[in-house]
Formats: sequence, structure tokens, C-alpha cells
Amino acid sequence: MKSYLSLIPISAKVRKRQNRMTVLCIIISVFLVTAIFSVADMMIRTESDFMISNHGNWHIAIKNISQNNADEISNRSDVTAVGVASQFNFEGEQPYRVNEKRTVLYGTDEVYITQISNGIVEGTFPANDEEVMLTPNSVTALGVQLGDSVTLHTPAGDRTFTISGFGTDDESYYNNQTYLIGSYLTQSAFTSVMAQNGVTNNELTYYVQFESAAKAANAITELQTQYQLSDGSISENTGVMGMAVQSNNTAMQSMYGLAAILFVLVLLAGILMISGSMNSIIAQRTQFFGMLRCIGASRQQIIRFVRLEALNWCKTAVPIGVVFGTIISWIICATLHYGIGGEFSTTPVFQISPVGLISGVVVGVVTVFLAAQSPAKRAAKVSPISAVSGNVDNKSSVKHAIKFSLGKIDNSLGIHHAVEKKKNWFLMTASFALTIMLVFSFSVILDFAKQLVPSLSVTSADIALSSYANKMDIERSLVDEIKKIDGVANAYGSSYVENIPATSSRAGIDHINIVSYDDTLLDYSKGSIAQGSLDTVYGNSNKVATVFNRNNSLHIGDTIQFAGEEVEITCALSQGLFGDDLIIICSQETFDRIMGDTKYGLIGIQLDSNATEETIAEIRSLENDDIIITDQREGNKQNNATYWAARIVCYGFLAIIGVISLFNIVNSISMSVSARIKQYGAMRAVGMDNRQLKRMISAEAYTYAISGLIVGCGIGLPLSRFLYNRLITHYFGIEWRFPILWFGIVVAFIFISAIVSVYAPAKRIRNMPITATINEL
Repeated sequence: MKSYLSLIPISAKVRKRQNRMTVLCIIISVFLVTAIFSVADMMIRTESDFMISNHGNWHIAIKNISQNNADEISNRSDVTAVGVASQFNFEGEQPYRVNEKRTVLYGTDEVYITQISNGIVEGTFPANDEEVMLTPNSVTALGVQLGDSVTLHTPAGDRTFTISGFGTDDESYYNNQTYLIGSYLTQSAFTSVMAQNGVTNNELTYYVQFESAAKAANAITELQTQYQLSDGSISENTGVMGMAVQSNNTAMQSMYGLAAILFVLVLLAGILMISGSMNSIIAQRTQFFGMLRCIGASRQQIIRFVRLEALNWCKTAVPIGVVFGTIISWIICATLHYGIGGEFSTTPVFQISPVGLISGVVVGVVTVFLAAQSPAKRAAKVSPISAVSGNVDNKSSVKHAIKFSLGKIDNSLGIHHAVEKKKNWFLMTASFALTIMLVFSFSVILDFAKQLVPSLSVTSADIALSSYANKMDIERSLVDEIKKIDGVANAYGSSYVENIPATSSRAGIDHINIVSYDDTLLDYSKGSIAQGSLDTVYGNSNKVATVFNRNNSLHIGDTIQFAGEEVEITCALSQGLFGDDLIIICSQETFDRIMGDTKYGLIGIQLDSNATEETIAEIRSLENDDIIITDQREGNKQNNATYWAARIVCYGFLAIIGVISLFNIVNSISMSVSARIKQYGAMRAVGMDNRQLKRMISAEAYTYAISGLIVGCGIGLPLSRFLYNRLITHYFGIEWRFPILWFGIVVAFIFISAIVSVYAPAKRIRNMPITATINEL
């Protein structure tokens, strides 16, 4: 033997059974980190592709610059492409049509369509001013194909174009509808059409693609200074920049901070688990370290011995943890890809994540190294004299009897064993507390995800009928006719008027927007109440509701005077049909009394499971030049897929964290029993029976559980409230409520874990002869 460190592999072989639980703790820790980072990497890839597909592959958009300045920007070494685009008649409300369909006009160039937007589905971008590229829905709406001629009708006259291709830079806007199409012209053709019709207020927007999002973020301030651009002249592609963690958007930056907090909590759970296990092992081997000191080992050598022994376990544990973490990430990604679909249909499956592998290895080794610091110092403090005398387990003399009593000595001894070693008690309590904090935190994330998905609202429609420019052109009797269509579950109607002059008890209110809800909508909206009561809004009354919105300064209790009437806000909803600021919601009867008997501006249709394509065709037959019909089923499906994906990921990680906590307490109780095996043998020798021993071990386990529950709830509930206020109350107005369900789950899990942890150690002691228990080293 050349050095004391040569004992490490020998000790590993001799104590293979004792070290098994610690190695398992390291495996679980590495597995957790690898799984989290691998899934996060695949989610970032998926969401990045989704954001690029829906919002374009650009980083910043610049207005109010000249063509010469745009050319200078395109020549920068960190810029890969600059495309230009402008649009007109985005809502289709003005009399511009391609054949018989309303149209949005775009003036773009090939770089914008092909490289910035990757928007061509079929054919090519217009090669000259006589060609046009139409949105893909025009194939259905107009029945056209490549090479066909179409006529653009404008107030100043008609122009004929040849279709060169089909594509769009905004796929979601045109999907599943046929009332509006997009026409992409060359920039010169677009300018000519605008000039003929006297339209002069269309400014160009230059979309800049950088080599990376980081370079784009660094260039924003530089470009503002160089070209003296006003605030608002530069905007970022929040989706693309946000996924690259480079967004300046305050909401995205808040998300980064919250994600970092949750990650630190998960990492601490792993560190505490490993540290607790190692502390228990060191407690059983104090005599061994004392003997090393007797034969000449210094404290620094003992510290190095413990550290290297811990890192030696990593040779086996880290690869196993990485492999299992990767497999779990594959399972989660496959579930999202094949089971959820929607935007996750492009989620990579069975791909290796370098980020996940490197993170698992690095964080695993660093975690083990950090967790070994305290046990190493503890081992170095073992006295050689104590090791020789055999009194390593009785380092401190007992000066007084146990101060607390629960009626039976076995219960008191169990509690005493739990609190006797403060550091171990702290680690166990902290481990339980972190688990509880993570449960409460992830529950808030699930609530936030649900609020973000509009299709989960009870007011969400599968098919929507609406009028152009918020006009009220839909006959109310149409709702009853639609309800009779086979496959329709329900339908509701709404009217909307904006910018009504008003005064209010709240300062700064000079106008409001009013929307009517029929009884069906009011019934549905009871599931979206954030504050107050909706009951008073029904019927012909002076009570109204509002929608909680950061741009909406209206609150419960405010009174508003408009159109010769005064109304009072008695309810605030977290979601509504219209998310405009300064909006009030009233019953249809109240709306008719104040605004007059009008038609609907919107009809929402909810389909049942019996709906067929014939159902959709019958509803689409109601479409005319004044009524827009939008099929929202695919969007709802994708939104539901997103929510289910969030649930799968959150519940998956909660399950993993729960397993970690379960292993931790089982391991700690087992180690605690092993460290006191001679004491238990002596107790059995003087008459303590197996039932009393079990109660003693149970008391120790419940002490950890109760202290962890108190600390975990003491920190976790305020943390839950903080996250809830930042994510939900701030944006949706819903007040935090005590999470009774999650609290019950936490309490049940903690005590079940404590019960499970007692079984194996109690059985081991019960099956051992008293003499063997006393002689156990």
C-alpha cells in the first residue's frame, strides 16, 4: 500500500452492501438532473422550431429607417439576412378583394419570404410585378392552383396577377378559415397599388436575422444609438429571443428568474439527499477513521480520503444515472410526440442531448463533491483516543435525562435519536421541506399553464361566427337555428361596442368598451370568476362585470356613467371573450336597455362528440360577405396539447422528486438504525420487545416527517403565494387560496414515507439474534 488512498477500492469492496444506498442516491440525483436538462433541451428545440414556424426566423424588427441604413445593417458581419415587409388591410374590412374574397395585401421581398419566414409552401416568390403569392387557404377559398390568373379588386380599379406560389409568414392567422386570404406582392407592385388608391401611411418594417440571438441582443442598443432611433422603433421577436434566453421582455425575464429558483430547489434536493446518506455512513465508520489517525493519517488526509471515496462512487453511479435519465427523457419526449401531438409533434425522440449528458455528469460530480465536504470534516475530527478506547459513539457524556416525554420511553427515545445529531436532523428536515416546497411550486405552474391556455376556458368555441370590424350584423335568431344542427352541443351570442364616452368614480376613465353576454355565456363565465359575484349581472340590472387585465384600471366597486346610465362593477373575471382594456360585461337585457336592441357581433359554437364534416359544412353555409366563420378546433387541440404536456412534465418531475424523498428517508432511517445497532441490541437484552423497538424507530421517522412538514409548509406556502401572485394574480386577477388538495397530498405522502421507512429496519432488527445485534460493528 503506497498511501492511505489505496484503501478506497478495498473499502468499497468490503462495504459494498453498506454503500449501496449512497450509490443509489447519487444515481437518482444524476438521473434527475440529466432527465430535466435533456427534456428541457428537447423542449427548447421544439419551441424554437414552433416559434420560428409561427413568428419567423428573425430576431429584431426595425422601423423608421431608410433603405440606405437597411443596406448598411445587412452588411454587418453579425447579420445573416435583412428582409422587408409592409401590410395593408390586415382585418380585411376595406373593399380590397382577390376575386370574390377579402384580402390582406403584403409588400415583401424574396429574402423575407424565403429566409426570414421560410413561408413558401408551393411554387416560388413572385419574379416580377405581374405575379402574386397567395396564402395556402386560397386553394380552398378560391379553388385556384399555380399558374392561374386572379383579379385584385381595389377602389381605384382592378389588376390581374398570375399565381406564382402559395405561402405565408403568418400560418396561424389563415389556417382553418376561408373568408380572408393574403396576397404577397413584390415591394414595387405593392407600392404601385397603394399609390393608385391614395394610401400613403404604410411604413416599411425591416426584419433582421443575426448569427445568434445573443448578438442580436447586444446589437439593439448599438443600432438605436447609431441611427438615432426613437423608442419603439426596434422590437424583438419575443418568442425566438425568449427561447434563446436573450429577451428583454420583462415577462420573459421574470420566467427566467422563476425557472432558476425551481432548478436550484431541485438541485438542493439532490445535494441534501446525498449529504444525508454520507453523514450516516460516516457516523458508522468513526472508529475506522480514528484508527487511521492512530497509524499516522493527518486530518487533511482523512478529508481527502472521504472526498475521493465519494468521487470513486461516481465511477459507477454517474454513468448509470445518465443512462436512466436519458431513457426517461426519451419516454417523456415520446409521450409528447406521439401521445400529445399538436405543436409537440415535432419533438425530437430518441435523440441524445449533449446538454443533458454534460449537465448530468458535471452537476452529479459537483453535487457529490459538495455533499462530501461536511462528512469529510466530521470524519477528520474523530479523536484517535476515542477510536482506541471504543467510545466513538459516546463522544459527549449525558448530563441529564431526556427532558421530553410522550408517555412511553420508546417514543421519547425515538424523538431523542432524531434530534440528538443536529446536522442530520437539519438535513432530513431540509430534504422533506424542499420536497414540499417543490410540490407547492409546481402546482402553481400547473395553474398558470391552465390560465395561459384559452381553449381550456368554458367559453371557448370550436367554431366562431363574427362580423367584420366588430360590426353587429348577425341575427340573434341564428343562435337558436345553430343549436338545432346535429352535432352542435351549445351556442351563445354576444354584442360589442367600443370607445363609448364615459365618466367613472375612478380617475382617468374617459371611455369604456361594452360587451353583452347572454345567459349561456354568463353561466359559463362562473368558472372564470376572479373576484366578486356574477349573480347580480343577470337580467335587466345596473350591475356589470369586467375582465382583469394589466391595461384595465377598472375594479370592483367602481361606478361608470355612460349613455345616460350608471352601472356598478360587482365582478371581475380572469378571462373573457374580449381582452381589451376598460371593458365591462353586462347581460343581454342590460345591453339592450342601454345601447338599444341590436344584432350580435359574435356567435360561439361548441360541438359535441357526434359532430361530423356535414356539421361543419352546414355551419359554413351560413358564411357570407358580412359573416366570418372560423374553425378553431385545431388551435384548441394544440392549446390542450400544450397544457397536457405541461402536466406530464410537472407531474413527472414531482413523481421523481417524491421518489427521491422516499429513498432519502428510508435510507436515513436505515442508516440511523445501523449506527445504533448495538444500542438496540442492549435494549432487547434488558427486556425491550420488538413492538417497542418498532415504536422507537417510528417516533424517529415521524419526528423527521413532522419537522419537515412544519418547515416545508412554513416556507412552501409563502413561496406558493409569491409565485401565484407573480404569475397568476398579476396577470389574471385570481387571488391565491390555501391549496387544500395539495396540502392533503403533501401530508399523506410525508407520513406514508415515514411509515414505509420503518418497515425494513424494524424487520432487520427483529430477525437478528440479540447476541449478533450486540456484536454488530
